Amino acid sequence: MRFFTIILLIFVTVLAWTHLSGSISGVSLTSQPLKHGHSKAAKQEASVTGLTTQLARSSEDTAASIRSRGDNDSSSSIAVTPLKPHIGWVGHVFGERPPSGLRLEDAVRVASDNFGNLVWAYAAWQLLDHAAVEVVVMRHGVKVKVDALLMPTANLLFDATPYPKTPMAGHTNMLFAFSQSAAAPTLLIGIGSQVDFDQALGEEIAANKTKAASADFSAAAHVVLHKQQTQLLRQVQKSGGIITTRGKFTEAIITVNGLNPPLPIGCPSFMLNHNPRLGEVLQKKWDAVLAARSTKLRLAITMPAIPRSNEVPLHADLLAKRIFKLFPNSVAVLQTEEDAYTLRRLNAKHGVCLGAERVLFYYDAQSWIDGLKDFDFVFGFRIHGTMAALAAEVPGIVVSKDYRIKELAEAMALPSVDLLAAKLDDDSFDLFEFMDTLTSYEAAGFDQRRREAAAVYVREFERLKVPLNPGVAAIASS
Repeated sequence: MRFFTIILLIFVTVLAWTHLSGSISGVSLTSQPLKHGHSKAAKQEASVTGLTTQLARSSEDTAASIRSRGDNDSSSSIAVTPLKPHIGWVGHVFGERPPSGLRLEDAVRVASDNFGNLVWAYAAWQLLDHAAVEVVVMRHGVKVKVDALLMPTANLLFDATPYPKTPMAGHTNMLFAFSQSAAAPTLLIGIGSQVDFDQALGEEIAANKTKAASADFSAAAHVVLHKQQTQLLRQVQKSGGIITTRGKFTEAIITVNGLNPPLPIGCPSFMLNHNPRLGEVLQKKWDAVLAARSTKLRLAITMPAIPRSNEVPLHADLLAKRIFKLFPNSVAVLQTEEDAYTLRRLNAKHGVCLGAERVLFYYDAQSWIDGLKDFDFVFGFRIHGTMAALAAEVPGIVVSKDYRIKELAEAMALPSVDLLAAKLDDDSFDLFEFMDTLTSYEAAGFDQRRREAAAVYVREFERLKVPLNPGVAAIASS
């Protein structure tokens, strides 16, 4: 009995080895990407199967392969999918979408106190080819190894005098700490400045300027940055990364403060729609609106930002008297709780009581874009409400009330006019006549400007070995 047991064990062992050899010999397998710090475990696992392996990593630590060193069969190999570059991310994380149906006061606590911030942050998130990268969310006080650091931001730059009292003071220090600890190229994307037209010139200078002159970019020479701001900008440049600005005004502020010139290519929301001929689509719809000149058009109105302590300005009165009353299919698109308060004030002053179907707000960027697709036109005073509409292929006008909006509109070739120079009479304003006075998408070279901006992203992301969204690359090559 013992003899037969031994024979049976020998037979089973030979059969198992034959099966294993047949499974491995001459077969190339693909595994999941190896994670950082797992190379030792991978070797141990390979040795258990009787294979001697060698882990080879490129100098950029972005690829790995395991090659078999079989005694008699050099073709046996196990190929491991290249490691995805680890891209550090600082900002709002766009994972699971928020629940629908929230009230405005709840939505601002779940998403942002200004929903417009979600548009530019979402656009920066979408610059990445998420099929080819692993996003690492940066946490304060937690040091992780990344191959590059993406830090989208907005109105970061202020004049040194008001800067210490702004929330951006602490935010700037946080960004500096992240960039310094990452030990990798930093991409500071979409940086802008918060400067009112007359603020940069001073009241005395502005009083002696015409309205058009007070919005001239030469005012950038009057903005002196705080040392913490220049420290951050120098750190980003030292890292070998890039600084893209929202336009030439912020570019001028940075250079006049002694730093290397950044890349003034506008907001990343310029790239949200990947149609290389988006400008042609917008121009056709612009022309259709002018041809119709109908009060039945569906208009999406972006509300002006008005602090509760301020009086309602004339351009807000214009919305009540010349838009909401004359265009029954117009809707107000709110971005903040203050916008809702402004509507209530307009109702009290002008008897404009919009029903629930005419008051919209979106606290998810993609839902915002999708929700505007059925509109004919967007008009108002918020740049990112306008950019959400453009992503939905809806044309529009943004009125620039400060340098932030002005430089964005000019950098992205948007139909726009400065508030100080605009003819916005609340008794005689005509939307279609106003459109006739503006440079439209085709004349402004909208598509060409997008190609140029996309080409900068292609060049810089390739240099930094950060996988770029193929849709952005398609714009550049169109």
